[in-house]
Amino acid sequence: MSSEGQPVRVLHFSSHDEDCGVGKYQEQYLVGMADLPGVHNKFFDVSPYQTRVMNAAELQKVLDKLTQELQQYDILHIQHEFGLFWFDQFKKIVDTAKAAGKKVVVTVHLSPGFAIKPPVRKGLGPRSLVKFALDKRNYLKMVDWHVVPMRQADLLIVHNDVTLHSLEAFGVDASKIQKIAHPVYDVPAPPVSNEIRTHLNKKDGDVIYCITGFLHRYKGILGAVKALKFLPPNYKLALIGGVKADSDEVVFQDKVTDLIDQLGLHERVYITGFVQDDDRLNALIRECDVCIYPYDRVYYSSLSSGSLNLAFANARPVIAYPTEALKETAQLSDGALVLTSTFAYYELARELQRIDIKKQGKLSEAYAEKMSWAKMSKTLAATYESLLKG
Repeated sequence: MSSEGQPVRVLHFSSHDEDCGVGKYQEQYLVGMADLPGVHNKFFDVSPYQTRVMNAAELQKVLDKLTQELQQYDILHIQHEFGLFWFDQFKKIVDTAKAAGKKVVVTVHLSPGFAIKPPVRKGLGPRSLVKFALDKRNYLKMVDWHVVPMRQADLLIVHNDVTLHSLEAFGVDASKIQKIAHPVYDVPAPPVSNEIRTHLNKKDGDVIYCITGFLHRYKGILGAVKALKFLPPNYKLALIGGVKADSDEVVFQDKVTDLIDQLGLHERVYITGFVQDDDRLNALIRECDVCIYPYDRVYYSSLSSGSLNLAFANARPVIAYPTEALKETAQLSDGALVLTSTFAYYELARELQRIDIKKQGKLSEAYAEKMSWAKMSKTLAATYESLLKG
């Protein structure tokens, strides 16, 4: 409740009702807070996917609308991912909220240290000097467009220490940063699916392991395929997802299928393609025996994974590469998250052969209960209330 005894009113600037992990993340929070008496939430009806392609005049109309709507709210909560905000749009949105006298909360989904690299001079020749000058100018722009408004925010929410320490290194006041563990989805029992079992011709004794989410080079898809060559023939792989429409590498699925062809693994790999319906997605995950996350060491040290929590939500055993962010999750998971010894698909194959599927499934179920979105929503609501009282 606010100091006047009224619910804290929060307007959310985020993707929503779109095929976006960030949007689905915040939608879950609003569902989790729906019945809490101390907070009232609403999505601003314009999405970052719309604003990022707007010209200056179009964006100004949105900012004017935001100013008007904020009069009815106490807090503007922005979901920040670098790909969602082009040029200085994020800065203008924060400036608009501050000018309206509102508190600003920003959930930082990707560490600034990954997205904003300081320029490095690689030579003394004319081309090297020109490139260094351009890189420095771009660096300063990115700091101005993203880091400066983060410094101006009243609260920054992060999910891992890498992002927390990166924000501190960029000059954000440590007292404004709060780390909240990534919640686990609340998943009702989906309808039964046999799609993966049918395509992979599953027999008694077969083990199907899977990767969930959009297909991208940072997710270790190629390594997951190669691991099959070091596993017995009864091990099979399902890739549950497709390439995102706005991916920076739209031909990646072709690279995956070329590798499957080269290794002669046609009967041991199945790609579902993009899965839009959540019930179908969860049903597909439950067809699999183990979920794997052989994520890139650098990128996924700076980002927490919502797809990982889908595995916990569906009580699947989980194996992952030891990124910094996932090591934090492993410490919280009470044994539910199994980490490989290093970033190598041979080690992935090793863990797949020795994992206790029944035991790990129960541990995943317990972790999902511990970190459910319903419970974590209460934490976020209390955070809003504390911010207003402060």
